[in-house]
Amino acid sequence: MSTIPGAKQPPDGPPPSGTEPAHLRLGEKWAKALARTAYSPMSRRKIRRHLDTHVDALVGLLTATPFTAEPAADIGAWLVDARYTGQTSLQTTVDVLGPALRTLTDAPDRENRVLFTMSALATGYANAVREQIFDEQERVRNALLLTLSETQQDLHDSEARFRQVFASSAVGIVTLDATGALVEANPALTAMLGHQTPTPPEVFTQEDLDGLRASCDSLLKAMEESSRSERRFTGPDGDEIWANVVLSVVRDSNDQPKFFVAVIEDVTDQRTLREYLRFQALHDVLTGLPNWQSFLPHLEKVLGRLHVPDTITLCYLDVDSLALVNDGLGYQAGDRVLTEIAHRLTAVVAGDLAVVARAGGDEFVILIEDSPATPTISTLATAIDNAVAEPIKLDATHSTAVSASMGFIRTSARGTDALALVRQAHSTLRRAETKGKRQWAYYDPDQDAVDRPHLELVAALPGALEAGDIYTEFHPVDGLLLLANLRWELDDRLIHHDECLMFADELGHTIPLGTTLLTHSTTRASDPEEHLPVLVRLSPDHSRDPDLTAAVGRALTVAGLAPHRLWVGLSLRGTGCEEWDDNATVLADMGVKVVLHDLTGGADDLSFVDQTHPHAVILSPTPDSPLARAGAGAVVTLLRDAGVVVLADETDEEPNEWLRSIGVDHLLPRQTMDEY
Repeated sequence: MSTIPGAKQPPDGPPPSGTEPAHLRLGEKWAKALARTAYSPMSRRKIRRHLDTHVDALVGLLTATPFTAEPAADIGAWLVDARYTGQTSLQTTVDVLGPALRTLTDAPDRENRVLFTMSALATGYANAVREQIFDEQERVRNALLLTLSETQQDLHDSEARFRQVFASSAVGIVTLDATGALVEANPALTAMLGHQTPTPPEVFTQEDLDGLRASCDSLLKAMEESSRSERRFTGPDGDEIWANVVLSVVRDSNDQPKFFVAVIEDVTDQRTLREYLRFQALHDVLTGLPNWQSFLPHLEKVLGRLHVPDTITLCYLDVDSLALVNDGLGYQAGDRVLTEIAHRLTAVVAGDLAVVARAGGDEFVILIEDSPATPTISTLATAIDNAVAEPIKLDATHSTAVSASMGFIRTSARGTDALALVRQAHSTLRRAETKGKRQWAYYDPDQDAVDRPHLELVAALPGALEAGDIYTEFHPVDGLLLLANLRWELDDRLIHHDECLMFADELGHTIPLGTTLLTHSTTRASDPEEHLPVLVRLSPDHSRDPDLTAAVGRALTVAGLAPHRLWVGLSLRGTGCEEWDDNATVLADMGVKVVLHDLTGGADDLSFVDQTHPHAVILSPTPDSPLARAGAGAVVTLLRDAGVVVLADETDEEPNEWLRSIGVDHLLPRQTMDEY
């Protein structure tokens, strides 16, 4: 019997103790469900072993990288080999495996993986059934031909044999004479086409009969003995019936066509299931909208036929604050919001040649093939905004409302890369979101040219860190300490410490970069020839990381460094959460010198100084105005009176003198911010 290539084959004997399949319950459930649909000659134990092996193989497919669903077709073929070909065997298999497999994998695209896997299984099943039927059809055809050829020798026996096959066959059989007139149809065919009487006067509709006659003519013209096709038939009530048809020609002793024999197998259920799975693979399960697998090919097709001055409009939309609805009212409410928004977006562009698709999560895309009646971007944005903002009724007592941010692009560039166009619309959306919620923006190529290099740097940071292009430099400060500064060499540019931290926070790569900085710094400070402590300034996100103190402790332990020789700079831009407060307290308790940087001198900053009692602070740059400098001088006095060491970054010559004049204890080496 067929199995997935490379899968472990089930043993014939009883399983050794402790070696039961990993997904025993699913295999047992599958076996019980199949037993109600058909009979298999195999023993129940052997069936269970095969099904458990197939379950393990399916789970392996869903978690494999790269993912491919094709091997699942062999499991569908195995069902046919095992005689599980009842009317509901395939549907039962999909109903049992589909929901269960979604719980056995945590892949981000598990819905698509399960859908493609079930589609491949159904395809394998359908192909195996088709081959089985074709084999049976061929056997029937051979029996018919043999019967006709032996008629002169043993007419009675051959006629009896033919009648037995004709009457008892599970597939429909119909014979036509050489002119295409219907001669006889067996009971299986009349039942398949929905007729109540065993032999109705008109088995086929006139249209279906004409189609069979045309196929007979085509068979003769092609000088073939048989042909295979999938055809649509119509029942007496207008029901649509799809069938696999094997049409053969029966010749007389002069080798002239005498009869045509059509063997017809009903595949309506398999076709319906195949179309359903195909729809599911190309559409979002929740909203019914096209998904990326459907939208991107459509966008490429539209771009390929675009001609100036024709234009298209692409809108990338993000639903604001959907997470608040999910957390506050539950995920069912969030799903209800997404479904309603999908309907509203479709209604807004109903008058245009447009496609609305779900990009994933709370994001949608709208593609409009512009016409003279297509509204301006501003009008379209207002219409979408008004539609989305309307309250959404969740049930009899609850309702909610959300808003949307949008990025628009309108272009007439024929052949533009679809993914590049989507990126431009998405980056425009993100630019709109920087202005707050319920905002929209139009694509600005000049702004994109400015933003793109920055985004490229941000995205390239993890690779640069892994390749060792980001390293740590140490600068002595007045014999007091070593200042640890990150440097990133990139072609002819040099990205400095603050930029590296900013990029890491923006990308969400804060922890790896900060851990590298701590490791380099503690290793340098533990050098026997080094007697100065080292100052490590962390980013806002790292300053409030719940695992920061553990990471510092590990770095100190690995380097064998005394805690007081490590100065950890926590950013005051990371305050406002319990984790930041805990980090400041625990680090001080560990004996690490706590330094607060990004201090602007505001009331909140001074309050944090009062609460945490840091060893030192680093002032933010002071604006060049008399009032600001007077305020900075007062703040420095307050800090020194509190016993705090005051540090500041070097600037140009005159401010350096001013900083020292107001009592700043030490100046940190100046950083030059390169252009990027």
